[in-house]
Amino acid sequence: MIQVQAPEVERTDFFNLAAEVIETIGEDALVVINDRVDVALAVDAGGVQLGERGPAVKAARRVGGDDWLIGRSAHSLAGAKKAEMDLADYLLLGTLYDTASHPGQSGVAIDLLNEVVASVQLPIIGIGSINPERAGAVVSAGARGVAVIGAILGSDDPERAAANLRMAIEKVVSDHVP
Repeated sequence: MIQVQAPEVERTDFFNLAAEVIETIGEDALVVINDRVDVALAVDAGGVQLGERGPAVKAARRVGGDDWLIGRSAHSLAGAKKAEMDLADYLLLGTLYDTASHPGQSGVAIDLLNEVVASVQLPIIGIGSINPERAGAVVSAGARGVAVIGAILGSDDPERAAANLRMAIEKVVSDHVP
């Protein structure tokens, strides 16, 4: 899954960026749009990723229909429970570790993840300064996957960085298969 997020980009430029991503990716991956239900609908995205205080899941579902994948960000156990009550399809949980993309927001590490895993049934994606070592720990703690920005975009070899993340997750998953 690829999430298009560019909060600093002007409306028209964001729309054009989203359309270009959809065209480039084609059927190779599901593309979701961050918070902008209108843009997701206009570019025929696969869904939306809604911020914890963003648009309502129910409203997004009315616009996008049952085929849309709708995620909700959460930064607390209460936020995770609310996302589940609102019928989000998955939860983007973080910030797990201190990250440059959210300055001033302290990471909560695995403690919050453990709490949420024990309390909600939604698939959880961990986010916040995830690297291959942390990806393994996050998935081992019960997350279904991880979301990354810097681990790939900040790398000299993004393809290798993505492969390393995937290998770390696959190792944890294969270690837990009976």
